[in-house]
Amino acid sequence: MLRLESCVAWGVLIILFVVGKMGVIVNGSVGRGTDAEFNMNCICILSTLLVLPLALQLFLLNTTRGLRRMNKDEALDFYHAWSLIRLLLISLCIAYNLIAYFMTLNATGLLCALMGLCITIYCLPTHRRIREFMDIVENDLVINNN
Repeated sequence: MLRLESCVAWGVLIILFVVGKMGVIVNGSVGRGTDAEFNMNCICILSTLLVLPLALQLFLLNTTRGLRRMNKDEALDFYHAWSLIRLLLISLCIAYNLIAYFMTLNATGLLCALMGLCITIYCLPTHRRIREFMDIVENDLVINNN
């Protein structure tokens, strides 16, 4: 399910990119050297530097700290929910960066969007990661029951 959701997020971002290339998002609508361009580029950089690590850290903190009080099914649901939150935060950041790129035609937005896409590749769920997560849950359950 997580892989499908990741593919949907990528699909939406690809559609956004294609829509921008087709000119639906008015390319270059923000003039070069204006305050608006500067502000959009600053927001791109700040969102990339703040939101992306925040999404990763929130996921890590919530999935490791909250395990001790859950059974297997609850832990899987919890993992799924926080994976979706992480994917949503990263996808929104990438979407803003793509829109800023097309509106300013400045490479800053595109570069920040590419960094976000690299993080989504890093966050792709694998059987190994979920199995490791569930091993942690099982070990905590055994320790807490003893």
